[in-house]
Order: sequence, then C-alpha cells, then structure tokens
Amino acid sequence: MKKTLLLILPLLLLSACGDGKYEVTPDTVCYTYWTFSFGTRHDTLPKVDAKTFEAVKNWLGRDAAHVYYQNHLIEGCDPATLRAHKKPLCSDKNDYYYKGQPMHVADVDGFKVLKQDDLVLWAKDSRYAYYDTVRIQVDDVKAFHLIEWCVATDNIHVYCFGERVPDADPKTYESLVGGYAKDRSHVWYLNDPVIDADVESFKVTDGGVGYDKNGLFEGVERVKPAAPVNAAEEEPRDEE
Repeated sequence: MKKTLLLILPLLLLSACGDGKYEVTPDTVCYTYWTFSFGTRHDTLPKVDAKTFEAVKNWLGRDAAHVYYQNHLIEGCDPATLRAHKKPLCSDKNDYYYKGQPMHVADVDGFKVLKQDDLVLWAKDSRYAYYDTVRIQVDDVKAFHLIEWCVATDNIHVYCFGERVPDADPKTYESLVGGYAKDRSHVWYLNDPVIDADVESFKVTDGGVGYDKNGLFEGVERVKPAAPVNAAEEEPRDEE
C-alpha cells in the first residue's frame, strides 16, 4: 500500500492527458499522445506490421500477430480473439490484460469486474479476487465485495489496495484521511499497525494528522505529548 499511495500522483502526472491516437504509414505505426512532462510524443510500435494493423480503439490496436495497449506490445495476447472492455482493460480467449499487463485470470469465463475507474480495478472470478494485476487468495471469493473504493472484504479479512490488512474486522473497519484506518480494536497507517494508539479516541484532522487522547502521531510513531481536550473537533497545535 505504501508504494501504491506514493506512486499514484507521479503516475498521473506522467500519463497521457486524454486519449492518444494511432498514426499509420506504409511502413510503420506510431502512437501519438500528449503528457504534462514531455509534451507531444510519437512512439513507434515495436514489431508492428503496418499493412495489417487495425486500431480497435484509440488506446488499443492489433496487427495479424500482435496486440498493443497504446504504445506497448501486450506479450502473448491473441489478436484474433481480442476484446476491448472499458479502458484500459481488454481480454482474449486466454486471459485479461490491464494497462497492457496480463492478469493471469484463473477462470476467464467467470471473470467479473467489481469496480474500475482511473485509479483502481477490482475484480473476481470463481477462484480468486484481483486488484489491478495482483491476484488475491481469499477465503470466500463468493462473498468478496467492496467496502470502499480502495477497500474490499470477503467477510473474513479486509484488503486495502490489494493487500490484506492484518487483524482487521470487516464489520467495523473504516478508512480515515491521511493514510490511516481503524476498526473497533486497531489503528493502521498504510496497513502498518499503530500499536500505541488509543482506538476509542483516535481521530485524524482534515490535514491528515493522527491523534488520540494521549498525543499526536507521525505515521505509526507517537511524536508529541497529550493533545488538548477539545482537539477532537480541531487540528492539534503546538503549545506556544
């Protein structure tokens, strides 16, 4: 989860701002798109056969032997059975592919998308759950469902950004701001337990500062002494 949260913003800034397009010449195919960081890019597709190339969508293409997600070759994807789903998801007879990467779906016919937006994909089949391209071994896949946009459960365990949250209670688990979460017995910061936290009084300010009746936190570490009594409704401040 730490890696996921830290990488989301940079990836968004580096990604194409809007859809690109394929440009075909007699000898080559380019994918043209615009980014914040590099302006307009013209990337030549690897191993492409321009004579048989077809733009299935403005983000998905194929020739007689290959499939492409934007400018990337999707290794192993079968062009003859290619199906485009909601961007950036596609499939063939053997697997599903998210952002051009294989998901290694165990049951293609039983695959079902639970949630897909610009940041996450949650799905399941008859055997596993999936977060983006991560396959998750769950105890009860039939019961697996989303609690929040980044949190799911099989009614036994809680999974945040595809990772199992240790000792979490699905019935009382809630995400807080600033990377914190808690249930009736535990507090976590980025899925790491905040062992010293008082669960009953633990809250987070709008600015993402965690605190309880005994003081403030920076991540999982307690960093300051007891906050004022009225801190439950306002952001804790240093004593002057």
